[in-house]
Amino acid sequence: MKHELWTSGNCVSLEEILNARENRVKIQQKMLQKAPTCLLSFTLNIPGSVKVFPYTKWAYEVGSSIISKGVSLLNGDVLEQFEAKNETGWEGFFALNLPPEEIKTYLLEQEEHHPLGRLFDFDVLRTDGSKLSRQELGFPERTCLLCGNPAFLCGRSRTHSAQKLLAKEIELMENFFISRLSNHIGLLMQKALFYEVNTSLKPGLVDRLHNGSHKDMGLSTFINSAYSLSDYFCQCVKEGLSCDCSKKDLPLLFQKLRSIGKQAEKTMLFATQGINTHKGIIFSGGILCGAIGYYISTNSRDISSENFLSSLSEICRYMLPALLNDYLTLTQNTAKTNGEKLYLEYKITGIRGEAKEGFPHLFNTGFPLFQAVLKEDFTLWQAGLITLLHYIAYTEDTNLIIRSDYQLACKIQKDLQKFLNHATYEEQLSILPKLDDFFVSQNISPGGSADMLALTYFLYFIQNIPCPFL
Repeated sequence: MKHELWTSGNCVSLEEILNARENRVKIQQKMLQKAPTCLLSFTLNIPGSVKVFPYTKWAYEVGSSIISKGVSLLNGDVLEQFEAKNETGWEGFFALNLPPEEIKTYLLEQEEHHPLGRLFDFDVLRTDGSKLSRQELGFPERTCLLCGNPAFLCGRSRTHSAQKLLAKEIELMENFFISRLSNHIGLLMQKALFYEVNTSLKPGLVDRLHNGSHKDMGLSTFINSAYSLSDYFCQCVKEGLSCDCSKKDLPLLFQKLRSIGKQAEKTMLFATQGINTHKGIIFSGGILCGAIGYYISTNSRDISSENFLSSLSEICRYMLPALLNDYLTLTQNTAKTNGEKLYLEYKITGIRGEAKEGFPHLFNTGFPLFQAVLKEDFTLWQAGLITLLHYIAYTEDTNLIIRSDYQLACKIQKDLQKFLNHATYEEQLSILPKLDDFFVSQNISPGGSADMLALTYFLYFIQNIPCPFL
């Protein structure tokens, strides 16, 4: 993640820091006057003159969540809460109805074992204002983050510079957030694959009800395949998060994704005993996971930003300017894959062209349609089926063409487009059994459209399921 973005903040003076400490005591005294059982004061241990920057804001939110979880686990209540989010450091104050020993023990365990625990400073005050110490509860003194000696000794003798301590803390925060974010986003892609295959009734495609036009694969094949790809998607996100390049250098990110994608294909084929279930989504899903990682790395905004989708599309375009260059030198003798042969004969670029242009059918048509259907109180799977029909009708689905022929595929799309232009959502759902019967009878499977549906679910999950940092 870009250090200059995630570690930048305003410097504060020693006087401001001392004034903040005095103000902290005043807030504590004021809240103790209301006679809670105990008072919890939460700050972050951040050395140096810059106390607040994006990493510390995230860390503060993690610490606050830990407090909330602890109070709940101990069956307590927050009687009063106050936050002071100043440049001298974010602080939280919690008046509790819990025995001070119980909440302090819980928080000390978090300080000892949570990946960010060394940054947290949880002070628990009794009703008389005295602090409950680590030693009173049988916990050892904190050790130095750099050398392992008692922290108070290193602090008193100034053994280590503030710069070195801060660098170590930034390393802890960066590793933590990259790990949690990459796992969260990667597993949401896996979740999207599960939702796609379980969406029923998909014309000619494998789902919970049938195997569609496929005799060599079924629901369990797709489940095994999806499980095998979880590490791959997480790694793609991590590559994006760790990428510190400019937009013009994003093709380098794609080369990394392409390399690990080749191994992912081998992993998938091993899990499915040689059956190609998710080759297309390894390509498109890996690109999107990497793009989201890069977006988060290079933006202090979160994914709820109104510019999120357009920014993702732009990142993909910067990443893939040369994606179709291989096609430029194709001949009848060198064209080996079905996709290459379709390009030579009909100039069809399929998912490659879709990705190179920044997934326009996904971002500009499919996902907005999916959201619109949900607003009409249709279920997630119903919205998925309706969106799938539009992908079949309007995208260059090479699977659809390969498993039929070019003329038949064009006729299917034209007829479906004409129907969708006037049909209600209920009417669109009602044609699925008939369309499925036809696809199965003709051995047609719109696998490319199914991949687009999986990406649609993925975007929905990304925007609606926050990352659990605890």
